Amino acid sequence: MSQIVEPPEPEGTPGPAASPGVAGVVALPGLAVWRRYPLAGAALFITGVIAPFFVFLMILTNLGDLVGLFTRPNVLRWTAIVALAAITSRIVAVFFTADRIPDNRQAALMRRRGTVAVVLLAIPTTLLVMRMEETRSVVTDVFGSNGDTGAVTAPGDTKASEFHTVLMMGSDEGEDRLGLRTDTMIIAMVHEATGHTAMVSVPRNLAHVQFPPGSAMATKYPNGFDDLVNAVYEAVDTDSALKAAYDDGTTPPGIKALMEGLSYSLGVSIDDYVLVNSCGFVKVVDAIGGITIDLDKELPMPAMLRCSNYRLTPTIGPGPTFMDGTKALGYVRSRKADSDYNRMERQRILLQTIAKEIGISTLLTNFNALADAVKENVKTSMTVEEARTLLAFLQADGGAFESVGLVPPIVEPGTPDFPSVQSYLQQLQTNLTQGQPAPTVPSTP
Repeated sequence: MSQIVEPPEPEGTPGPAASPGVAGVVALPGLAVWRRYPLAGAALFITGVIAPFFVFLMILTNLGDLVGLFTRPNVLRWTAIVALAAITSRIVAVFFTADRIPDNRQAALMRRRGTVAVVLLAIPTTLLVMRMEETRSVVTDVFGSNGDTGAVTAPGDTKASEFHTVLMMGSDEGEDRLGLRTDTMIIAMVHEATGHTAMVSVPRNLAHVQFPPGSAMATKYPNGFDDLVNAVYEAVDTDSALKAAYDDGTTPPGIKALMEGLSYSLGVSIDDYVLVNSCGFVKVVDAIGGITIDLDKELPMPAMLRCSNYRLTPTIGPGPTFMDGTKALGYVRSRKADSDYNRMERQRILLQTIAKEIGISTLLTNFNALADAVKENVKTSMTVEEARTLLAFLQADGGAFESVGLVPPIVEPGTPDFPSVQSYLQQLQTNLTQGQPAPTVPSTP
């Protein structure tokens, strides 16, 4: 039988179309099918390449403020959507392109290799999206959505519009106490035009706090609060009538009453609050990897505190001393070496030190621990933008920063002269606007 010989193909006749490479399809989804299917190719290219490029460009232009960028819920949400769309576009591009390859073996190979490549790319992307969603959840749960929520205005505060003032509280709850007490109270006053900032400690044993006429607390305590100021929260929280009177649906009643009393007594409007309990404080310090403070003398430490992770050494210092959360709690709670007034100063020093340690590297490397500590143990009325601004001012090395304790001779906590204190704080505000140091003595009423 004679063999049939196929005639040779003329020179210049094109052979079978080459299959597109997996790398090209995954790197530039849609490009391989652009000519035959322009709409599908364009959709895949936009979702897989152009949208991620603009996200990358946004990150690149915000390298100096990544913390601010990724604590905005809308930015987080859309970045997560773009990341998921980029992965989806690639798996669609792999199968869409493979289905149009005539050679079944080449098409199957494209699907297998493409799927592996996309899965390898999807793993880190999915982890990133999950972290973004966790961040968005923390931001939504912890921070306020309205900058004016819970603000309290002092009648005589003529500079209220120039300052953003935040009441920062550390609480101490325990089985040996009926309720929560705010043993740490610091008023942060930020002059918004200049960034000049003062941290003013309120003594926990301040007595006879006054409340605005006509308020529920003024009605019950017409001669001033009959306990120390750190018990205001507890007094409201354990009294159903007071709790109902101060329940505005946004700010916890005890905090609202405390803000009202301090604002009226001290003559300072208070825009926002931050409340951190002692257990959360330990977790926050641990989450940022600890801090170092230079102690000027040896400091006796309490043996064991609630929320401590271990029994403390008898003393710490002097000199640069590294502190984890447990040791930092002992540092601010120590009462053996000095007075409550020195303790207030240590609280201010620690707060500013913590603020300086929180940056983008901390968020990236210790996010889970820090997010858990904040989400479970911090309450605030500040928006995330307001919190970022306050943190930036506390971190700043330049400019005016004043640390003040309302202690003698500024005020005698047991028998406070509130008009005198108000005059002092008004002068402090004036000095901050001018970049001058805090007044050394109270102004004359």
